Amino acid sequence: MDLEKQKQMPVWGPYSKKYMGLSRVMKESAIPGARFDLVIYPTYANSSVPAPNVTVPSNYHPWQADPEGRYFQYRYELIWKDQLYADVEFFELDEETWGVRVEYHNHTDRPQNCLLNLLSAIEYPQITVNTPVLPEKHDYWKAIDYQNLQFARKRPWDRLNPDGLKKGEVQQKDFVDGVGVGETFYAFMAAHLKLKAFGGDSDDTISFRQEIKNQYRNGVLCVRYQTVNESENVVFATAYGDITFEKTNTTRIAFLELGQLEPGVFQLDLVSKGTNGNGVKLDFFCIVEREDIHEITVTQTKRNVIPDIEETGHTTKYRYHYHEKEIGLTIFNPRVRKRTLHSGCIEDALVTRMSNSDHTYDDLTRSFSNSFQQKHSDDGFYHINVVEAIFLAPNTSKTEYLYVSSTGAQYTQEQLEKKRLLYVEQQQKCCNRAGEPFAFAVRLMKSAIFSNVVYPICRHGCQIIHYTPGKRWDSLYTWDSGMIGIGMLEYSTQKAEYVLDTYLSEKDNQDFAFLFHGSMVPTQFYLFYELLQKLPPEGKARLKQYYPMLRRYYQFFAGKSEGSTTARYKSGLLTVYDYFYNASGMDDYPAQVELHKQKLEHSVAPLCSSVHLVRIAKFMKAIAEYFGYEQDVQQYADDAKQVGDAIVNHAWDEESGYFGYVVHDGNLYAAGILRTETGENYNKGVDGVTPLIAGVTTPEQTQRLLAHLTSQQELFTPVGISTVDQSAGYYYDNGYWNGSVWLPYQYFLWKSMLDLGYGEFAEKIAKTALHAWSQETDFSYNTFELIQIESERGGWFHQFSGLSSPLVVWYHSYYKPGNVTVGFDTWLEEWHFSNDYSSARIQYKTSRVGGLLLAVMNEEYSDYSVTIDGEPARFAQRIPGTLEIQLLHCQGEVIVQAK
Repeated sequence: MDLEKQKQMPVWGPYSKKYMGLSRVMKESAIPGARFDLVIYPTYANSSVPAPNVTVPSNYHPWQADPEGRYFQYRYELIWKDQLYADVEFFELDEETWGVRVEYHNHTDRPQNCLLNLLSAIEYPQITVNTPVLPEKHDYWKAIDYQNLQFARKRPWDRLNPDGLKKGEVQQKDFVDGVGVGETFYAFMAAHLKLKAFGGDSDDTISFRQEIKNQYRNGVLCVRYQTVNESENVVFATAYGDITFEKTNTTRIAFLELGQLEPGVFQLDLVSKGTNGNGVKLDFFCIVEREDIHEITVTQTKRNVIPDIEETGHTTKYRYHYHEKEIGLTIFNPRVRKRTLHSGCIEDALVTRMSNSDHTYDDLTRSFSNSFQQKHSDDGFYHINVVEAIFLAPNTSKTEYLYVSSTGAQYTQEQLEKKRLLYVEQQQKCCNRAGEPFAFAVRLMKSAIFSNVVYPICRHGCQIIHYTPGKRWDSLYTWDSGMIGIGMLEYSTQKAEYVLDTYLSEKDNQDFAFLFHGSMVPTQFYLFYELLQKLPPEGKARLKQYYPMLRRYYQFFAGKSEGSTTARYKSGLLTVYDYFYNASGMDDYPAQVELHKQKLEHSVAPLCSSVHLVRIAKFMKAIAEYFGYEQDVQQYADDAKQVGDAIVNHAWDEESGYFGYVVHDGNLYAAGILRTETGENYNKGVDGVTPLIAGVTTPEQTQRLLAHLTSQQELFTPVGISTVDQSAGYYYDNGYWNGSVWLPYQYFLWKSMLDLGYGEFAEKIAKTALHAWSQETDFSYNTFELIQIESERGGWFHQFSGLSSPLVVWYHSYYKPGNVTVGFDTWLEEWHFSNDYSSARIQYKTSRVGGLLLAVMNEEYSDYSVTIDGEPARFAQRIPGTLEIQLLHCQGEVIVQAK
C-alpha cells in the first residue's frame, strides 16, 4: 500500500473501535497503533441512556459526514423518537485541532435536565505486554523474523496469506508482541484439505540466518513455544541435533545444545520429523550460555494508560507515557465536574450513575446497596469531564462547545461556530425533485460509509486507517471493501482510490497476491472499472500504476499463478472453497450450506466464482486495451470465452431454468448439477441468474432467467430481489441471506440490465431498493445489512455500509444532475455537462450494441434532443431529467441538448 495515501487521511477522525466520538492517530507514540479517544456521551438526568458503543445499538445514528473526513455528525436519541435528542458535530479547525458542538433539542412539553459526559482515554492494541527477561550475554530474535518458511504440503494460500499477514504468522496474545509463527486458522477451516499445523508434516521447515554478536563456550538455543494441542511432542531436526517441543497448552521453552560458537553468521534450519496430529507455534529464539538458561523468563506487565493530568482554566491537558503528544481539551461551559473510570469498558459504570452528576454518584462501578458485584470487563482508564445541569425549557434547544488539540492552539466559541458553518454549507447537495423522498436514506447511508472507519488495522506489519463494513468488524474485508469503494465514488474518487489501494499488493510482496479476508468475491475489479469511468483522461492515466497489481490479483483468482488452486477442475469452472467457506458472500445460501453439510468442498464448483472471472476478464481486457498492454489482451479474451463456455456447457439446468452448482467426479470432470433429494436444483436464487452479469447466456437462457427475476412468486418482492427463489423448497423466511433482500447482487444485475437494454426493469430494481431502504431509515434511522422480505424491516448490524453502499449509486444514477451511468460492457472515454446541466457531451465505446446510457440532466427542461455522431438517438425519460439513451453504435459521441 502506498504509505503516502495514509498521510492523506486526517490525523483526527471517528476512528474508535469502541465508542462514538473523536479520535487521534498517535503517530508519535512508541507504541504502534496508539489512539487517543474522546468519547462524547450525551444523556439526561436520572435516565438509562446507554454509552455510544459502536458495536451494538446504543441510541446514536451517523447523521452527516464529509467525504474528505473533516466533518461528521451523529444524532443521539435520548427519548425516542425525536422528543429529546442531541446533535453532535465534529469539525476540523486546523490539522491538529478539532471543534465539537453538541446541540440538545427538547421537543417535549416538559423541562429537561441534560448532561454531557466527555471521556478521554488512550487505547493501545495491547495493554498487556509480554517482555523477555534475558541474561546479559545473549543473542535474541523473533520467530517471525525467519529467512524462509516452507510447509511440506503446499498451502493454497502460500502466496495469499490472509489478513495481510506474513506467511505462517499467527496472533498469540501471550507471545512477545502478540505474534508468532505457526499455521493460519484457515487451514483448519478448510477441513477438506486435511492439513496439519506447522510441524505436523515431515519436512515442514523454518530457517534463520542471524548475525551472532557474542562468543559462546557452551551455547544453548532456547525457543519459546506452545503446541497446538496436547496429543504428542513435536520434534524438529537441526544440524546440531533434534529439538523437542513437548506437548503443552501453555507457553514453554525448549532447549538445544549448540556447543562452542564464534561471532558471525549463524544458520539454523529446523526440519520437522512429523506427527500424527500436533503442531507448534513459535515465539522467539535466544542463544545463551548453558549456565544462564534458567535466567530466561517472560514477564507480563501492563502499559500505563493513566495520564498525567493538568487543569489550566477551562482546559484539561493529558500527558501519556510513551512519547505521545500532549492533548488539550477545552470546554467553554464553566459547570464541569471531574470523574474517573478505571476500566476500558464504559458499560462497567452504572448507567444511572453516568446520568447523575452529583458527587455521591462518583464511584461509577459500585452498585446501589452493593446488590451486584462491581464489574471490570477490560483494562483501561477514562478521565471524565461532566458538563452538568444543561437545563432546557419545553420546546427549546441549547448548545455546548468544546475543542481538542495536540498543539495547544486556542480558539473562541465564535471561531468554532464560523468554521462549523462552512462545513455544514458544503454538505448541502441538491438532487432532482423526484429523488427527494430518498434523500434522507441516502444521506444516512453516506454518513455510515464515511463514519465506518477505524484505526488501527494491521496490514503486513503497518498500522493503517481502514474503512470497514461496520464498526462491529475490527478486520479487513475483501468483498465488502470493493462495494464500499463503489459507494464512495459518488462522493470522493480520492477515498475510493484509497480503499482500492489498500487491497492491492505491492510488487515485491511475496506473502499475498492481494489483500484477502473472507469471501473471495473480486469486487476490487468492479471498483477499479467504475473508478476509470468516473475520471477524465488525465485521471485515468494516473491510475495506470494499478494495472500490474490488478493483473497479479487476476492471475491468482483465475488459477494461473502463485500456487492458486481456483482452476483445478477439468470442466473449466472455478472454485474458491480452498480459501474460505463462502464463495459468493451469501453465508447461508442453500446450495453452499448443503455442499458443506455433505463435505463436498473438493468436488462442487460454485457458479458465482466462474461468473465473476468472466466479468473481470472482460474488465481487464478493456483496461489493457486502454493502457496499451496489448500482450495481455488475448489472454483475457480467451479466459472469458473458455470459462463462459464452461458455464453454459456444464451449469445450465434446462428443467429449472436456472444455472446450478456443478458436481465433479473423482477425476475432476463435471458430473451434473447439485440437487436436493427430490431433484430440485439447489441454485434457484440470485447465484442461479448471475451468468447474466457475465454476459454469457443464450437469448433463450436470458429470457428464462429474466422470467425468474421479474416474477413476484419467485425472485422479485416488494422490497427487491430475493436472494433465494420464494417458490424453492429450501426457501426460508427468517434466514440471513435466505428470506432477505441484499443490495450487492442487485447492483450487479442492475448494471447487467443496462447492458441488455432493459431500462424499465433496471429502474424498477433501483427504485424498489431506494423505497425499501427509505421506508426503514425513516422509521429507525438505521442503515441495516438487509431487508427481510416477510416483515419488510431491516436486519442484523444496524450501522452497516459495506454491501449496502449501492444505495447511493442508484440515487445518483437517477436523480443527481451531472451523472452518467452505463452497464459493464460500456466504456466511458470522457464526458462533460454544461454548468446548468442543460446539455452534455459523452464519448463512449461498447461491446454491447443496444445497451443503455443514463444521463441525469436539468429537470426544469421537459424536452431534450439526443444525437449519436450527429444522428438522432432513441431515448426515454421516465423520470424528469433522467435520460435513458440506447447505444446503437460500437462507439460514438452522444450530444444531449435541452430544447
